[in-house]
Amino acid sequence: MASADVAIASRRGGAWESVGLRRLTLLSIYWVAIGWLWNALGAQVLPPVITRMVGQAHQGTALSALEGFGTLVAVVWQPVVGALSDRTRLRWGRRRPYIAGGALGSSLFLVVMAFVGVYFWLLIVYFLLQVASNTAQAPYQGLGPDAVPEKDFGKFGAFYGMGNLVGTLIGFLVTGIFTASGQYGAALFAMAAMLVVSMVLTVTLVPDRGRPDGSLGMSIGEITVGTFQISPRRHGDFLWLMGSRLLILMGVVGLETYAQFFFKDVFYPHSTNHANAATTYLLAIIVVLAIAVCYPAARLSDRWGRKPMVIVCAILGALGALGLVFSHYTLLPAAMTAPIASLLGIPRGLAQVLWFGVPIGVGIGCFLTVDWAFMIDLIPPAETGRFLGFSNIATAGSGIIARFIAGPVLDHFNAGGHILGELGGYPVVFGMFVVYFVVGIFLVLPVVEPRRRRTLSPGPST
Repeated sequence: MASADVAIASRRGGAWESVGLRRLTLLSIYWVAIGWLWNALGAQVLPPVITRMVGQAHQGTALSALEGFGTLVAVVWQPVVGALSDRTRLRWGRRRPYIAGGALGSSLFLVVMAFVGVYFWLLIVYFLLQVASNTAQAPYQGLGPDAVPEKDFGKFGAFYGMGNLVGTLIGFLVTGIFTASGQYGAALFAMAAMLVVSMVLTVTLVPDRGRPDGSLGMSIGEITVGTFQISPRRHGDFLWLMGSRLLILMGVVGLETYAQFFFKDVFYPHSTNHANAATTYLLAIIVVLAIAVCYPAARLSDRWGRKPMVIVCAILGALGALGLVFSHYTLLPAAMTAPIASLLGIPRGLAQVLWFGVPIGVGIGCFLTVDWAFMIDLIPPAETGRFLGFSNIATAGSGIIARFIAGPVLDHFNAGGHILGELGGYPVVFGMFVVYFVVGIFLVLPVVEPRRRRTLSPGPST
Protein backbone atom coordinates (compact mmCIF):
# COMPACT_ATOMS: atom_id res chain seq x y z
CA MET A 1 0.00 0.00 0.00
CA ALA A 2 2.65 2.47 -1.06
CA SER A 3 2.51 5.87 -2.69
CA ALA A 4 5.36 8.13 -3.80
CA ASP A 5 4.04 11.06 -1.87
CA VAL A 6 1.86 9.77 0.95
CA ALA A 7 1.91 6.67 3.10
CA ILE A 8 -1.56 5.99 4.37
CA ALA A 9 -2.38 3.30 6.86
CA SER A 10 -5.89 4.68 7.26
CA ARG A 11 -7.57 8.02 7.47
CA ARG A 12 -9.60 9.31 10.38
CA GLY A 13 -11.27 12.64 10.95
CA GLY A 14 -9.93 14.02 7.68
CA ALA A 15 -6.28 13.46 8.67
CA TRP A 16 -3.72 11.08 7.17
CA GLU A 17 -1.91 8.88 9.68
CA SER A 18 1.38 9.44 7.88
CA VAL A 19 1.93 12.43 5.64
CA GLY A 20 4.66 12.42 3.00
CA LEU A 21 6.85 15.09 1.49
CA ARG A 22 4.66 15.96 -1.51
CA ARG A 23 1.52 16.35 0.57
CA LEU A 24 3.26 18.50 3.17
CA THR A 25 4.74 20.66 0.42
CA LEU A 26 1.33 21.21 -1.18
CA LEU A 27 -0.18 22.08 2.19
CA SER A 28 2.53 24.72 2.66
CA ILE A 29 2.64 26.28 -0.80
CA TYR A 30 0.45 29.31 -0.08
CA TRP A 31 2.72 30.21 2.83
CA VAL A 32 5.41 30.87 0.24
CA ALA A 33 3.26 33.64 -1.26
CA ILE A 34 2.31 35.03 2.16
CA GLY A 35 5.93 35.13 3.30
CA TRP A 36 6.96 36.86 0.08
CA LEU A 37 4.16 39.41 0.24
CA TRP A 38 4.27 40.67 3.80
CA ASN A 39 7.97 40.53 4.54
CA ALA A 40 9.23 42.02 1.28
CA LEU A 41 6.46 44.61 1.17
CA GLY A 42 7.10 45.83 4.70
CA ALA A 43 10.89 45.72 4.63
CA GLN A 44 11.84 46.64 1.05
CA VAL A 45 8.98 48.38 -0.75
CA LEU A 46 7.05 50.51 1.70
CA PRO A 47 9.97 52.22 3.52
CA PRO A 48 11.57 53.84 0.42
CA VAL A 49 8.18 54.56 -1.17
CA ILE A 50 7.02 56.34 1.98
CA THR A 51 10.26 58.29 2.29
CA ARG A 52 9.73 59.52 -1.28
CA MET A 53 6.15 60.57 -0.43
CA VAL A 54 6.63 62.27 2.97
CA GLY A 55 10.38 62.92 3.37
CA GLN A 56 12.97 61.60 5.83
CA ALA A 57 11.87 63.74 8.79
CA HIS A 58 8.49 61.96 9.00
CA GLN A 59 9.26 58.57 7.48
CA GLY A 60 9.10 56.58 10.74
CA THR A 61 5.78 58.04 11.84
CA ALA A 62 4.27 57.72 8.34
CA LEU A 63 5.29 54.05 8.09
CA SER A 64 3.88 53.36 11.55
CA ALA A 65 0.57 55.01 10.69
CA LEU A 66 0.26 53.15 7.38
CA GLU A 67 0.96 49.69 8.70
CA GLY A 68 -0.89 50.28 11.96
CA PHE A 69 -4.01 51.49 10.16
CA GLY A 70 -3.96 48.70 7.60
CA THR A 71 -2.93 45.89 9.90
CA LEU A 72 -5.68 46.71 12.40
CA VAL A 73 -8.14 44.95 10.11
CA ALA A 74 -6.10 41.75 10.34
CA VAL A 75 -6.56 41.70 14.11
CA VAL A 76 -10.35 41.83 13.79
CA TRP A 77 -11.14 40.29 10.42
CA GLN A 78 -8.96 37.18 10.31
CA PRO A 79 -10.48 35.50 13.42
CA VAL A 80 -14.01 36.20 12.16
CA VAL A 81 -13.33 34.69 8.73
CA GLY A 82 -11.59 31.76 10.38
CA ALA A 83 -14.64 31.11 12.57
CA LEU A 84 -16.92 31.40 9.54
CA SER A 85 -14.86 28.84 7.61
CA ASP A 86 -15.08 26.42 10.56
CA ARG A 87 -18.87 26.48 10.05
CA THR A 88 -19.06 26.62 6.22
CA ARG A 89 -20.74 23.75 4.36
CA LEU A 90 -20.16 23.99 0.61
CA ARG A 91 -19.55 21.28 -1.98
CA TRP A 92 -16.27 22.95 -2.93
CA GLY A 93 -15.09 22.82 0.68
CA ARG A 94 -15.20 25.00 3.75
CA ARG A 95 -11.78 26.66 3.25
CA ARG A 96 -11.29 26.92 -0.54
CA PRO A 97 -13.83 29.68 -1.36
CA TYR A 98 -12.21 32.09 1.08
CA ILE A 99 -8.69 31.24 -0.07
CA ALA A 100 -9.56 31.82 -3.74
CA GLY A 101 -11.48 35.05 -3.19
CA GLY A 102 -8.95 36.51 -0.78
CA ALA A 103 -5.96 35.76 -3.02
CA LEU A 104 -7.58 37.29 -6.09
CA GLY A 105 -8.53 40.41 -4.14
CA SER A 106 -5.00 40.71 -2.75
CA SER A 107 -3.52 40.53 -6.24
CA LEU A 108 -5.86 43.23 -7.48
CA PHE A 109 -4.94 45.66 -4.70
CA LEU A 110 -1.21 45.04 -5.18
CA VAL A 111 -1.58 46.03 -8.82
CA VAL A 112 -3.51 49.17 -7.83
CA MET A 113 -0.84 50.02 -5.24
CA ALA A 114 1.78 50.17 -8.00
CA PHE A 115 0.02 53.22 -9.47
CA VAL A 116 -0.57 55.12 -6.21
CA GLY A 117 1.52 58.26 -5.76
CA VAL A 118 -0.15 59.98 -2.81
CA TYR A 119 0.19 58.89 0.81
CA PHE A 120 -3.55 59.12 1.59
CA TRP A 121 -4.47 56.72 -1.23
CA LEU A 122 -1.66 54.40 -0.22
CA LEU A 123 -3.34 54.17 3.19
CA ILE A 124 -6.66 53.18 1.62
CA VAL A 125 -5.22 50.59 -0.76
CA TYR A 126 -3.09 49.05 1.98
CA PHE A 127 -6.17 48.71 4.18
CA LEU A 128 -8.06 46.92 1.39
CA LEU A 129 -5.07 44.66 0.77
CA GLN A 130 -5.18 43.62 4.42
CA VAL A 131 -8.90 42.83 4.18
CA ALA A 132 -8.40 40.60 1.13
CA SER A 133 -5.27 38.86 2.38
CA ASN A 134 -6.77 37.98 5.75
CA THR A 135 -9.91 36.65 4.08
CA ALA A 136 -7.69 33.95 2.61
CA GLN A 137 -5.20 33.45 5.42
CA ALA A 138 -7.34 32.25 8.34
CA PRO A 139 -9.21 29.56 6.34
CA TYR A 140 -5.91 28.54 4.75
CA GLN A 141 -4.38 28.00 8.17
CA GLY A 142 -7.22 25.62 8.97
CA LEU A 143 -6.32 23.30 6.08
CA GLY A 144 -3.21 21.92 7.80
CA PRO A 145 -4.76 20.77 11.08
CA ASP A 146 -7.72 19.37 9.09
CA ALA A 147 -5.41 17.05 7.16
CA VAL A 148 -2.39 16.31 9.36
CA PRO A 149 -2.48 13.85 12.29
CA GLU A 150 -1.27 14.95 15.70
CA LYS A 151 1.94 12.96 15.59
CA ASP A 152 3.00 14.95 12.51
CA PHE A 153 2.25 18.42 13.92
CA GLY A 154 5.93 19.05 14.60
CA LYS A 155 6.84 17.94 11.07
CA PHE A 156 4.11 20.07 9.53
CA GLY A 157 5.23 22.98 11.70
CA ALA A 158 8.62 22.69 10.01
CA PHE A 159 6.99 22.84 6.57
CA TYR A 160 4.83 25.76 7.69
CA GLY A 161 7.94 27.61 8.84
CA MET A 162 9.96 26.66 5.76
CA GLY A 163 7.16 27.65 3.38
CA ASN A 164 6.91 31.07 4.99
CA LEU A 165 10.67 31.51 5.06
CA VAL A 166 11.30 30.22 1.53
CA GLY A 167 8.73 32.74 0.33
CA THR A 168 10.43 35.42 2.40
CA LEU A 169 13.83 34.56 0.92
CA ILE A 170 12.59 34.44 -2.68
CA GLY A 171 10.66 37.64 -2.05
CA PHE A 172 13.67 39.45 -0.61
CA LEU A 173 15.89 38.39 -3.51
CA VAL A 174 13.39 39.13 -6.29
CA THR A 175 12.15 42.32 -4.66
CA GLY A 176 15.75 43.35 -3.98
CA ILE A 177 16.54 43.11 -7.69
CA PHE A 178 13.62 45.41 -8.53
CA THR A 179 14.07 47.89 -5.68
CA ALA A 180 17.82 48.21 -6.31
CA SER A 181 16.88 49.92 -9.58
CA GLY A 182 13.81 51.70 -8.20
CA GLN A 183 11.24 49.44 -9.94
CA TYR A 184 8.75 49.24 -7.08
CA GLY A 185 5.78 48.62 -9.37
CA ALA A 186 7.44 45.54 -10.85
CA ALA A 187 8.07 44.23 -7.34
CA LEU A 188 4.35 44.55 -6.57
CA PHE A 189 3.35 42.82 -9.81
CA ALA A 190 5.61 39.88 -8.95
CA MET A 191 3.94 39.53 -5.54
CA ALA A 192 0.51 39.55 -7.18
CA ALA A 193 1.50 36.84 -9.66
CA MET A 194 2.90 34.61 -6.92
CA LEU A 195 -0.32 34.90 -4.92
CA VAL A 196 -2.45 33.79 -7.88
CA VAL A 197 -0.20 30.86 -8.81
CA SER A 198 0.07 29.50 -5.25
CA MET A 199 -3.67 29.94 -4.70
CA VAL A 200 -4.51 27.94 -7.82
CA LEU A 201 -2.17 25.13 -6.73
CA THR A 202 -3.71 25.11 -3.26
CA VAL A 203 -7.39 25.05 -4.20
CA THR A 204 -6.91 22.49 -7.00
CA LEU A 205 -4.44 20.05 -5.40
CA VAL A 206 -5.08 20.19 -1.65
CA PRO A 207 -8.16 18.26 -0.41
CA ASP A 208 -10.65 20.28 1.63
CA ARG A 209 -12.77 17.61 3.29
CA GLY A 210 -12.95 18.88 6.85
CA ARG A 211 -16.40 18.56 8.41
CA PRO A 212 -17.90 21.37 10.51
CA ASP A 213 -18.69 20.40 14.09
CA GLY A 214 -22.47 20.22 14.50
CA SER A 215 -22.30 22.08 17.82
CA LEU A 216 -21.01 25.26 16.18
CA GLY A 217 -23.75 27.79 15.56
CA MET A 218 -24.06 30.09 12.54
CA SER A 219 -25.57 33.12 14.26
CA ILE A 220 -24.00 36.52 13.63
CA GLY A 221 -23.28 36.89 17.32
CA GLU A 222 -21.34 33.64 17.53
CA ILE A 223 -19.29 34.42 14.44
CA THR A 224 -18.50 38.02 15.41
CA VAL A 225 -18.50 38.74 19.14
CA GLY A 226 -18.35 35.06 20.05
CA THR A 227 -15.15 34.63 18.04
CA PHE A 228 -13.26 36.74 20.56
CA GLN A 229 -14.73 35.13 23.68
CA ILE A 230 -11.87 32.86 24.66
CA SER A 231 -12.04 31.85 28.31
CA PRO A 232 -8.86 32.49 30.34
CA ARG A 233 -9.91 29.59 32.59
CA ARG A 234 -10.35 27.05 29.77
CA HIS A 235 -7.71 28.38 27.39
CA GLY A 236 -5.27 30.12 29.71
CA ASP A 237 -2.23 28.34 28.27
CA PHE A 238 -3.19 29.44 24.76
CA LEU A 239 -3.55 33.06 25.91
CA TRP A 240 -0.17 33.03 27.67
CA LEU A 241 1.37 31.65 24.49
CA MET A 242 -0.30 34.42 22.48
CA GLY A 243 1.22 37.01 24.81
CA SER A 244 4.65 35.49 24.32
CA ARG A 245 4.11 35.29 20.55
CA LEU A 246 3.10 38.96 20.50
CA LEU A 247 6.25 40.19 22.25
CA ILE A 248 8.69 37.98 20.35
CA LEU A 249 7.18 38.93 16.99
CA MET A 250 7.30 42.60 17.99
CA GLY A 251 11.06 42.20 18.18
CA VAL A 252 11.22 40.34 14.85
CA VAL A 253 8.94 42.75 12.97
CA GLY A 254 10.72 45.77 14.40
CA LEU A 255 14.10 44.54 13.19
CA GLU A 256 12.75 43.84 9.70
CA THR A 257 10.86 47.12 9.41
CA TYR A 258 13.64 49.51 10.38
CA ALA A 259 16.62 47.72 8.82
CA GLN A 260 16.36 49.73 5.59
CA PHE A 261 16.15 53.04 7.45
CA PHE A 262 19.14 51.98 9.59
CA PHE A 263 21.35 51.18 6.61
CA LYS A 264 20.29 54.32 4.76
CA ASP A 265 20.77 56.74 7.64
CA VAL A 266 23.90 55.20 9.21
CA PHE A 267 25.89 53.60 6.37
CA TYR A 268 24.56 55.04 3.09
CA PRO A 269 22.98 58.47 3.71
CA HIS A 270 23.40 59.43 0.05
CA SER A 271 22.43 56.17 -1.68
CA THR A 272 19.05 54.53 -1.23
CA ASN A 273 20.02 51.80 -3.69
CA HIS A 274 23.05 50.79 -1.60
CA ALA A 275 20.85 50.80 1.51
CA ASN A 276 18.36 48.53 -0.28
CA ALA A 277 21.18 46.15 -1.21
CA ALA A 278 22.44 46.05 2.39
CA THR A 279 18.91 45.34 3.60
CA THR A 280 18.69 42.46 1.14
CA TYR A 281 22.01 41.03 2.41
CA LEU A 282 20.89 41.09 6.04
CA LEU A 283 17.44 39.70 5.41
CA ALA A 284 18.80 36.97 3.12
CA ILE A 285 21.26 35.84 5.84
CA ILE A 286 18.46 35.75 8.42
CA VAL A 287 16.08 33.83 6.18
CA VAL A 288 18.61 31.28 4.87
CA LEU A 289 19.62 30.38 8.40
CA ALA A 290 15.99 30.29 9.50
CA ILE A 291 15.15 27.83 6.72
CA ALA A 292 18.13 25.65 7.63
CA VAL A 293 17.02 25.21 11.25
CA CYS A 294 13.27 24.67 10.70
CA TYR A 295 13.24 20.89 10.43
CA PRO A 296 15.84 20.20 13.17
CA ALA A 297 13.95 22.58 15.47
CA ALA A 298 10.68 20.72 14.83
CA ARG A 299 12.22 17.35 15.64
CA LEU A 300 13.92 18.72 18.77
CA SER A 301 10.64 20.20 19.95
CA ASP A 302 8.99 16.77 19.55
CA ARG A 303 11.66 15.33 21.82
CA TRP A 304 12.40 18.12 24.32
CA GLY A 305 9.10 20.01 24.28
CA ARG A 306 7.87 23.18 22.60
CA LYS A 307 8.34 25.59 25.50
CA PRO A 308 12.11 25.13 25.95
CA MET A 309 12.59 25.71 22.24
CA VAL A 310 10.53 28.93 22.29
CA ILE A 311 12.72 30.19 25.13
CA VAL A 312 15.91 29.41 23.15
CA CYS A 313 14.48 31.23 20.12
CA ALA A 314 13.80 34.38 22.12
CA ILE A 315 17.28 34.34 23.71
CA LEU A 316 18.91 34.16 20.27
CA GLY A 317 16.77 37.02 18.97
CA ALA A 318 17.65 39.15 21.99
CA LEU A 319 21.38 38.53 21.51
CA GLY A 320 21.23 39.57 17.85
CA ALA A 321 19.26 42.73 18.63
CA LEU A 322 21.67 43.56 21.47
CA GLY A 323 24.55 43.40 19.01
CA LEU A 324 22.76 46.01 16.86
CA VAL A 325 22.44 48.34 19.85
CA PHE A 326 26.26 48.49 20.07
CA SER A 327 26.92 48.13 16.34
CA HIS A 328 29.00 51.35 16.21
CA TYR A 329 31.70 49.65 18.25
CA THR A 330 34.06 46.93 17.03
CA LEU A 331 32.75 43.83 18.80
CA LEU A 332 33.85 41.08 16.41
CA PRO A 333 37.39 40.28 15.27
CA ALA A 334 38.64 41.24 11.82
CA ALA A 335 38.91 37.56 10.93
CA MET A 336 35.10 37.44 10.95
CA THR A 337 34.26 40.79 9.37
CA ALA A 338 37.04 41.44 6.85
CA PRO A 339 36.25 38.52 4.48
CA ILE A 340 32.58 39.49 4.28
CA ALA A 341 33.43 43.16 3.78
CA SER A 342 35.83 42.26 0.96
CA LEU A 343 33.43 39.81 -0.69
CA LEU A 344 30.44 42.17 -0.70
CA GLY A 345 32.35 45.45 -1.04
CA ILE A 346 30.90 46.90 2.15
CA PRO A 347 32.36 48.60 5.26
CA ARG A 348 33.58 46.30 8.06
CA GLY A 349 31.04 47.88 10.39
CA LEU A 350 28.26 46.74 8.08
CA ALA A 351 29.82 43.27 7.87
CA GLN A 352 29.62 43.12 11.66
CA VAL A 353 25.93 43.97 11.46
CA LEU A 354 25.42 41.08 9.06
CA TRP A 355 27.00 38.73 11.61
CA PHE A 356 24.41 39.86 14.16
CA GLY A 357 21.83 38.51 11.75
CA VAL A 358 23.06 34.96 12.45
CA PRO A 359 21.48 34.45 15.90
CA ILE A 360 18.41 36.37 14.75
CA GLY A 361 17.96 34.03 11.77
CA VAL A 362 18.40 30.87 13.83
CA GLY A 363 15.97 32.18 16.43
CA ILE A 364 13.32 33.15 13.88
CA GLY A 365 13.50 29.78 12.12
CA CYS A 366 13.09 27.88 15.38
CA PHE A 367 10.29 30.14 16.55
CA LEU A 368 8.13 30.02 13.41
CA THR A 369 8.32 26.24 13.40
CA VAL A 370 7.86 25.47 17.07
CA ASP A 371 5.38 28.17 18.00
CA TRP A 372 2.90 27.12 15.30
CA ALA A 373 3.02 23.48 16.45
CA PHE A 374 2.68 24.67 20.06
CA MET A 375 -0.52 26.54 19.17
CA ILE A 376 -2.00 23.50 17.45
CA ASP A 377 -1.25 21.43 20.57
CA LEU A 378 -3.32 23.84 22.66
CA ILE A 379 -6.40 24.68 20.57
CA PRO A 380 -9.71 22.78 20.17
CA PRO A 381 -9.65 20.58 17.02
CA ALA A 382 -13.14 21.69 15.93
CA GLU A 383 -12.22 25.39 15.83
CA THR A 384 -8.80 25.55 14.24
CA GLY A 385 -9.87 28.33 11.85
CA ARG A 386 -11.16 30.46 14.69
CA PHE A 387 -8.21 29.94 17.06
CA LEU A 388 -5.52 30.25 14.38
CA GLY A 389 -7.30 33.35 13.15
CA PHE A 390 -7.38 34.61 16.73
CA SER A 391 -3.64 34.00 16.94
CA ASN A 392 -3.29 36.66 14.25
CA ILE A 393 -4.15 39.19 16.94
CA ALA A 394 -0.64 38.49 18.18
CA THR A 395 0.86 38.17 14.70
CA ALA A 396 -0.66 41.31 13.19
CA GLY A 397 -0.82 43.09 16.54
CA SER A 398 2.93 42.74 16.84
CA GLY A 399 3.36 44.84 13.72
CA ILE A 400 0.84 47.46 14.83
CA ILE A 401 2.30 47.88 18.31
CA ALA A 402 5.98 47.61 17.37
CA ARG A 403 5.70 50.17 14.57
CA PHE A 404 3.30 52.46 16.42
CA ILE A 405 5.82 52.76 19.26
CA ALA A 406 9.12 52.53 17.40
CA GLY A 407 8.33 54.91 14.52
CA PRO A 408 7.80 58.09 16.59
CA VAL A 409 10.59 57.05 19.00
CA LEU A 410 12.97 56.65 16.07
CA ASP A 411 12.13 60.07 14.62
CA HIS A 412 12.36 61.76 18.04
CA PHE A 413 15.76 60.39 19.01
CA ASN A 414 17.21 60.72 15.51
CA ALA A 415 16.45 64.45 15.72
CA GLY A 416 18.18 64.70 19.09
CA GLY A 417 21.72 63.71 18.12
CA HIS A 418 23.93 60.66 18.56
CA ILE A 419 23.75 57.87 21.14
CA LEU A 420 26.42 55.15 21.38
CA GLY A 421 28.18 56.64 18.39
CA GLU A 422 25.33 56.75 15.85
CA LEU A 423 21.99 58.43 15.21
CA GLY A 424 20.24 58.18 18.55
CA GLY A 425 17.02 56.58 17.38
CA TYR A 426 18.59 53.29 16.34
CA PRO A 427 20.26 52.24 19.62
CA VAL A 428 17.02 53.17 21.40
CA VAL A 429 14.64 51.19 19.18
CA PHE A 430 16.98 48.19 18.93
CA GLY A 431 17.18 48.25 22.72
CA MET A 432 13.39 48.18 22.82
CA PHE A 433 13.43 45.07 20.64
CA VAL A 434 15.81 43.35 23.08
CA VAL A 435 13.29 44.02 25.85
CA TYR A 436 10.46 42.56 23.76
CA PHE A 437 12.34 39.28 23.30
CA VAL A 438 13.11 39.04 27.02
CA VAL A 439 9.52 39.76 28.10
CA GLY A 440 8.35 37.12 25.61
CA ILE A 441 10.43 34.56 27.51
CA PHE A 442 8.73 35.36 30.81
CA LEU A 443 5.25 35.20 29.27
CA VAL A 444 5.73 31.65 27.96
CA LEU A 445 6.91 30.29 31.31
CA PRO A 446 3.38 29.71 32.75
CA VAL A 447 2.28 27.62 29.73
CA VAL A 448 1.76 23.94 30.54
CA GLU A 449 2.44 21.69 27.57
CA PRO A 450 -0.33 19.15 26.97
CA ARG A 451 0.19 15.57 25.95
CA ARG A 452 0.09 15.75 22.19
CA ARG A 453 -2.84 13.40 21.66
CA ARG A 454 -6.20 13.81 19.92
CA THR A 455 -9.23 11.62 19.42
CA LEU A 456 -10.17 11.51 15.76
CA SER A 457 -13.58 10.48 14.50
CA PRO A 458 -14.02 8.26 11.45
CA GLY A 459 -13.98 9.98 8.10
CA PRO A 460 -13.78 9.15 4.41
CA SER A 461 -10.70 7.50 3.04
CA THR A 462 -8.58 8.83 0.19
